[in-house]
Amino acid sequence: MNSSNAFRRPITTTERMYFPMRDLAPPFLMQLVIPGDGNIDPEALRTAVTEAARVTPGARLRRHSNEWIDSGITPALRVVHDHALTARALETDPVLTSAIGPTPDTTVEVLLLTGATTTLIFRVFHGVMDGGGMLAWATNVLRALRGEDPIPQQDAVADQELVSRVGAPGRPTPMIPRYRTAVGRGRQHRHLAPHLLRHRTIEAAGPGALARVCALLAAETPGTSRIMMPVDLRRHDPQLRSTANLALPLFLDIEPGQDWSTIKAHMKAGLADRRELNQLANTRVALIPSPITRGVLRTTNWLGARLGRNLASATVSHMGRFTTDELAVPGFRPTGLYVLPQHSVAMPLLFGLTEFDGRTELTVSARNGTGIETRLEALLDRIAAMLAAELPSVNPADQHR
Repeated sequence: MNSSNAFRRPITTTERMYFPMRDLAPPFLMQLVIPGDGNIDPEALRTAVTEAARVTPGARLRRHSNEWIDSGITPALRVVHDHALTARALETDPVLTSAIGPTPDTTVEVLLLTGATTTLIFRVFHGVMDGGGMLAWATNVLRALRGEDPIPQQDAVADQELVSRVGAPGRPTPMIPRYRTAVGRGRQHRHLAPHLLRHRTIEAAGPGALARVCALLAAETPGTSRIMMPVDLRRHDPQLRSTANLALPLFLDIEPGQDWSTIKAHMKAGLADRRELNQLANTRVALIPSPITRGVLRTTNWLGARLGRNLASATVSHMGRFTTDELAVPGFRPTGLYVLPQHSVAMPLLFGLTEFDGRTELTVSARNGTGIETRLEALLDRIAAMLAAELPSVNPADQHR
């Protein structure tokens, strides 16, 4: 592990912010879920995971002081027989809520659920990868299962190095806890799950899904909404092959009643101005001592839950478009792909969107509290109805977000 020839990179300030979350919002994992028809042979999958990990060292990282170093240890494959994910309240599912393993320093794990539906789940600690990195890792495993060569992801570059190279055009957005959220506030109690995790499939997909969700959230929220939209920094270097944390937020301040097309125009303007690059400076808070960081996070959680004052109203992320044909492997054809966001004590709502074969997969992690579950379900009903009414069911190849 300490070999000078091993893949290694510094732990960035962004990634340091995620370490306390493992205790404050367990299991604090991004989880990429791929259900499908057919079966996957566990030994074939184990071999594919090993082959993909050889050229994806970000899947084998362990912390060593202030660095991530390739441990050389293939991520564990855990086969869970005769298990189907809980249909509604995913936060109660014993598999999704279990700790990543097999050891406390593990950062990546692969699950294979067997039963009526075969389901493949890639579980990743956000400290080593972002959503784009997780997708690159997962698709490398699928490529190996098909007998194709995985695409090497061996650049030891994360957000700090890339922003230093590209340059930030302006100042970071001030982070002040004053924003309301579409599900309101609710006092937390020991008998309530600290977070909720929900998933909806909408039989429609098409342009502007992310902006439409943002518009609806703003319409449901008193005052100005601040939406945090993660932006993949790989767009600044298309040749970069890294699974590290390479996402920074674009903040959108939205008034109730603002049209989705106007919001989309603001998104495009922010991307054109490269404003997400400014936000790296906000991660320097992670350099303060860990006990203070934990105290800040607990206070942030209390302000949101009890007073309804949040750093942002919600995070809304679109993870891309996928089809059965591009993900299928021998003996197994996926019927969906969705990302379950990590829980957070600093953010009241984290939405994830993907498009799969003309459908929209919508997921959310929500900070729980008195009355939150009922309001969240009603909000998801309204989002699903809006997307179903406004988005056509079309061929994914013809869609343009």
